[in-house]
Amino acid sequence: MKKYSELLEYINTLEIIDTHEHLPVEAKRDAKADVLSELLTHYFSSDLLSAGMSDADMAEVRNASVDIVKRWEKVEPWWAFARNTGYGRAVEIAVRDIYGIKEINAKSILELNEKFIKAREEGGHYKRVLKDMSKILLAIRHTAPMEEEKDATDPFVYAFSIAPLFWINHQLSIRNWAEKVDKKVHTLADWLEVVEVILDKSFVSGGRMVAIKIGEAYTRSIYFPKVTYAEAETDFNEIYHTDHSADWRPPVYTGKAYQNYFVHFICRYADKRGLPIQVHTGIQEGNGNYICDSNPTHLTNLFLEYRNVKFDLFHMSYPYCMEAGNLAKNFRNVNIDMCWGHIISPEAARRALVEWLDAVPANKISAFGGDYCFVDGVYGHQYIARRNVAASLAVKVEDGSFDMDRAKEIAKMLFVENPVRIFDLESYLKK
Repeated sequence: MKKYSELLEYINTLEIIDTHEHLPVEAKRDAKADVLSELLTHYFSSDLLSAGMSDADMAEVRNASVDIVKRWEKVEPWWAFARNTGYGRAVEIAVRDIYGIKEINAKSILELNEKFIKAREEGGHYKRVLKDMSKILLAIRHTAPMEEEKDATDPFVYAFSIAPLFWINHQLSIRNWAEKVDKKVHTLADWLEVVEVILDKSFVSGGRMVAIKIGEAYTRSIYFPKVTYAEAETDFNEIYHTDHSADWRPPVYTGKAYQNYFVHFICRYADKRGLPIQVHTGIQEGNGNYICDSNPTHLTNLFLEYRNVKFDLFHMSYPYCMEAGNLAKNFRNVNIDMCWGHIISPEAARRALVEWLDAVPANKISAFGGDYCFVDGVYGHQYIARRNVAASLAVKVEDGSFDMDRAKEIAKMLFVENPVRIFDLESYLKK
């Protein structure tokens, strides 16, 4: 316990890097949300549904126009069942430390909501939560192509999500993207030229983009085999010829050949520009999906072919944590990212880190990414993450794997130095 306390005390002094967020910039935060609708935006709502709450009740409790006390009455039975999870604990910690409410219940929900609304209306809430309380130096925010938002009060750089370009589904969507960069598209070659211009505008023209994001594990397997240009072109032509009228735009979903070719195109671009690629692996947010689609071993062919590209495996690949460790051990270009992981299962995160530190060089693991759509959750997550890393490192000190000085050195690597190096963030920290 003494070693854990010493490590936690040190880790709590660190100003850390946050490798992944979905937060809106503060100026675009939903001004109509109340505390219940915001806290149930995602994550903990999934556990309430898993516990048995109906979809209809969830839709109602997310509706901020309905009386919050009545909505809480629908939440409370399921809250009692699910508050034990990492998601539930992160919410409770955030509410306790940010708003001074020890327990969320029928007696406290009105007071909590008043404090929540007051904090939002006063402004500066992001600074208080992210910088002052969470000690986040810099956060990498997921964003769509050409939607980078600069706000000097928010500590964000950006990851370029390929999804809108990956999931083109009719001629109009292709044309709309082309018009953004003053291009015309008639062929797959034209389209790939448009994509490269969009990428260059993000990564070459002085923006704050630092990584490419592949998040397609929600909708298909992340195995992207090599296909021929002709196969991809056939798929692309099918998409292109599905929309000949402004009044008729049926959704047509591409065959896998185009998608597979496109991911290899993106990897080649990342290789040319020296960019890291973040990949969603492991559990998908929400309820009900094919977890096998997100096994990180599906990416092995990319690791083998694009040996100079740094791949960052998100979400500690839970429940494929050991597979992630094996890949990071075997491939110079594969790194493990614990973003989201500490609240998926705090115990799994602790155990995985203990084992990884036996198998994986310590410079290949990033300890924290909040991965939240609402800012208060980030505080609760980093609170758990710091304790998890302290606990795992204490185990390694106790078993004689390394001494306290080395444990502190590794802690700083995990929370700060590794993500700074992997995502080349040094220049942003000096600004």
